[in-house]
Amino acid sequence: MNVLSSICYGGDYNPEQWPEEIWYEDAKLMQKAGVNLVSLGIFSWSKIEPSDGVFDFEWLDKVIDILYDHGVYINLGTATATTPAWFVKKYPDSLPIDESGAILSFGSRQHYCPNHPQLITHIKRLVRAIAERYKNHPALKMWHVNNEYACHVSKCFCENCAVAFRKWLKERYKTIDELNERWGTNFWGQRYNHWDEINPPRKAPTFINPSQELDYYRFMNDSILKLFLTEKFHEQFLLSTRA
Repeated sequence: MNVLSSICYGGDYNPEQWPEEIWYEDAKLMQKAGVNLVSLGIFSWSKIEPSDGVFDFEWLDKVIDILYDHGVYINLGTATATTPAWFVKKYPDSLPIDESGAILSFGSRQHYCPNHPQLITHIKRLVRAIAERYKNHPALKMWHVNNEYACHVSKCFCENCAVAFRKWLKERYKTIDELNERWGTNFWGQRYNHWDEINPPRKAPTFINPSQELDYYRFMNDSILKLFLTEKFHEQFLLSTRA
């Protein structure tokens, strides 16, 4: 990607939210206002991939070409900020769960568990498809990876996260005795004898072990970072093969 020769001036643009005929008017107004870069496709997963494994880029091709013809470049989203309804229906356990056990439902945004295996698999496929499609388009100047990671769901307490948390703890402490020592689990009889006895710090009758809570914050931070690195790696890999 070639960098812009001037300061970037623009903002988020979500053309999928209104009729196609408005796109031309928008582009003309952007050109008149001196806009030279917009973020595009941030919440477009459901439109880019309307069903599992079926991609529709025709509308996005048209938007990008219209913008480029009017001197507007793009900061292209990886479209992963919101999983589609079909994904949630197929993988209902991908919805995040809060510390009280309540499921956070579809209908807003960022409704995904960062440790769901199929989420990661589908993200890889989506990002590759987008990068392969647009890596050589002259309008492409930047990548917008996901959107505001963890701004709504900074922690998930589902079983997928429980399994991943135990693995993370094993790598961190090596032995269950070391974990007990570091967490001070003899207090209130919290001692663990097996890794599979450990769960995320879900809502309890009173205070949760503070060391467990701190480690869970660290674990979720690593989980979100893993998502970012997964997306970043896949788009960089494809851009390295750019013609």
